[in-house]
Amino acid sequence: MPSRLSRILSRYGDKEKEALAEAEARGRPSPPPAPPTYAENQQPPQYDLDDAIPPPDITAGFSNLSLSGPSTDKLPTVDETIAHLKLLECFYRLRQIVGKTDGAFGVSNSLVPGDAQRDELLVKLAEKRWAIYVARAVDRFENWITAIAPAGLAPTMTSYAEDGDSGAYYKPGFSKRELLVFNESNMPPVDVLMVWHAYMLNPRAYFEDCIRGGKMHLWNTKFPWAAVVPRIDSKSFAYAAKDAEMEFQELTGLPWDCPDGPSMKTVSCPTCRKDTKVPWTTCDQNEWASAFPNAIGEMSYEVILDRLLERGTGYSNKFCRDVKSLIADDTPMPGTLLSPDGVPIQPSARYAARVHKSSFNTVNNLLKLGLGQDILDKPRLRGAGKNCSITGIRDMLEQRIMDDASYVRVAKGTTLSGVLTRGEKILFRKMMSRYWENDSPFALNLVGAVIRQGSFIEKMHNIDWLHSPALLSTMSRLITKYSRFMDIMKDPLHMAVPTLDVDLAWHTHQLNPTSYFAYTIDVTRQFIDHDDKVPETQLNDAFAWTSKYYQKLYKEPYSECTCWYCESVRESATSSVSRLFNTSSAQVADQLHSSPQDPKKSVHISAHNAVRPTDDSGKYDKIANEKAAKLEAAYQAACTRAKKKGKPAPKKDDYYYSDAYGYPVYMPMYMPYYGAMPYTAGYYAVAPGCMTYNAGAAGVRLGLVAALAERREAAGEGLQAVDVEEEGVVEAVEGEEAEAAVVGVGARVL
Repeated sequence: MPSRLSRILSRYGDKEKEALAEAEARGRPSPPPAPPTYAENQQPPQYDLDDAIPPPDITAGFSNLSLSGPSTDKLPTVDETIAHLKLLECFYRLRQIVGKTDGAFGVSNSLVPGDAQRDELLVKLAEKRWAIYVARAVDRFENWITAIAPAGLAPTMTSYAEDGDSGAYYKPGFSKRELLVFNESNMPPVDVLMVWHAYMLNPRAYFEDCIRGGKMHLWNTKFPWAAVVPRIDSKSFAYAAKDAEMEFQELTGLPWDCPDGPSMKTVSCPTCRKDTKVPWTTCDQNEWASAFPNAIGEMSYEVILDRLLERGTGYSNKFCRDVKSLIADDTPMPGTLLSPDGVPIQPSARYAARVHKSSFNTVNNLLKLGLGQDILDKPRLRGAGKNCSITGIRDMLEQRIMDDASYVRVAKGTTLSGVLTRGEKILFRKMMSRYWENDSPFALNLVGAVIRQGSFIEKMHNIDWLHSPALLSTMSRLITKYSRFMDIMKDPLHMAVPTLDVDLAWHTHQLNPTSYFAYTIDVTRQFIDHDDKVPETQLNDAFAWTSKYYQKLYKEPYSECTCWYCESVRESATSSVSRLFNTSSAQVADQLHSSPQDPKKSVHISAHNAVRPTDDSGKYDKIANEKAAKLEAAYQAACTRAKKKGKPAPKKDDYYYSDAYGYPVYMPMYMPYYGAMPYTAGYYAVAPGCMTYNAGAAGVRLGLVAALAERREAAGEGLQAVDVEEEGVVEAVEGEEAEAAVVGVGARVL
């Protein structure tokens, strides 16, 4: 209980506080009246209207592009690279929409149980929808490209040699047909456009198909940026070409939207020639678990029929069609038209040109003057003959050539050597590569080409240069970096690997085929390919060399990122001596740590073409483990150095969430690997992230062979044929080049 004294003091204190508050209130000015509410006035105060700053237009950098005029220095323009980014974002949004559409192609989310793995399973369903969509898109593209650019007069062996000797294929605009012109009334749908885009990004395959199909006017037609970009909304990135829908339907007999197409495809059996209707997918028949072996969306019809014949996978029907054209019409076989330099027959006295012309004649004559007819005459019904699979055809050809030298003598038109030279073996192997896991009329499997581009497209979306305030300067800088990259490509003995910024400019350049052809020939003396299937280990080694060489030449870091992989590569590229004396190389590496970066938005190695070879012998796994150990050692050294400098060590467990379909999936941060591989097994006829590593598989290190030939020629030695009769025809690479043997066909392939 408070005492009387405390109560008195308390009352006194309260009165004193009241008096002070009253005096304070008398001295304070009256507050202004409250401003009217918007409900009363319906407008903000007038000073807000006058002084308001409008929100920035995030589409300003890519809404008004100049895409009609050609570049003056043969390089892609800034506006073309921006247009390319806009197109890639359109493809990214398309994949999201298709993958997330519940029930599309009969694939329903109700198949997924509501457990902890639901997100990952939803991604697999989305990948399933996308696989079916892309398979149908490639079929639609084949119809469209045949309609707008029907096969012209295909070159014969004789006419091809004559045009080559005259230098016709090196003349700008060489074509006997008018170039294709695109506008708002004849544009293709977005799915067809996406396949054409991926096709052009394999320049040697595209070039060969245009030559062999008599479609040089298609080769001389650049990607129609001026017609495409206005059709893409700058906010939603949706593609719409209303004026072209009727034209496409009349031209192809197909609906404008891919999902609206027929659910069945008519195919012809390669043995009995009977037409059969095959479903694109059986998912809509509640047979999802058994859908994979029974429909085109999951497996090409050639594979289905080959399995019915119990001959394993193979594409013998395509090979036999080409052999018939060779015998009847003198049409050269696919894969034989371009030299290791990637060029056609040319009016040159260079050793490589002479070797290619001789090899071209020999390989085609082998089939035309004997072996081809032997294959066609063999029984094919019910799998009775070896020619029911491409593996059987390869084995038969190899055995015949090794057992009977007269085939080679007739093909060469000589009574002397009956053994194929190294160059002839390489070209033979390259020819056979056109039939491995590819039943299409094109030089490569376009379904796989589209899928492998998806990794690059997602990275461009993550970096989001389109909405950067520095968009123009960034594009200008990466074009400069691309020209430097091409200078590095001059080295004949190394494969150069691009970073993501370089790859954007590189891809953009390839979409102007004749300009790209002329530029690479001028700078590097060969037509540089951009192979989209390179083994992971090969890509890793080549990236390390490219980083080191670029840093040495330009005193700048090649990969401007501090993720664990790039740090490991820089560590291996910077010597201990450079660290000791603090040379420019060491300083360049240290400069990158001045500001933190988000690895997801950094310019890393462009690894969308990384594939994982399959090898029954375990040879590739051994090589991969050795490379991984070296990378781990470099990473540990980078961590030690970072700690000494008081900086955070690069995190090896950096992960990111792939949001290709709007569902989070935990995936490892950047290094050369095929990211979508866990989700592709069983979804495609041929796994886009794999390539075979067994005997006779497609791909040899032709760049090294051609380079060695030229070096020896310059020394006056010439390149002597390695005529070892015991060596198989398609085994054109010696054991010490075992790792290089899995590199895709072409010089410095990437």
